[in-house]
Amino acid sequence: MSDHILIVNEIKSDREELSRALDAEGFSVVESDSASAAFRKIWEGSFMVAFIANVLSDTNANELAKQLRQLAPEIETIIHSRNEARSRLVRRATDIRDGVAA
Repeated sequence: MSDHILIVNEIKSDREELSRALDAEGFSVVESDSASAAFRKIWEGSFMVAFIANVLSDTNANELAKQLRQLAPEIETIIHSRNEARSRLVRRATDIRDGVAA
């Protein structure tokens, strides 16, 4: 399984913070600032997890997750809030990578 992760979040500092935390755990991270950019990234690569911010201006986060699952059902989509602890998100990604959670 790929260790590539996609982060979809319009807030640059939030994307970068999560990206750094995931990078420290050995993940390869691709950042996207919009739903449309996320679709381009999905076509360009293979991802294990897509972290989606629960607030996006160009689409509903649940709708984006649904569309990503239809496009690439192998990707685990995780919608998260801005207040959710980064350590918890990283732990979810490592659990998925290590086969502890699906």
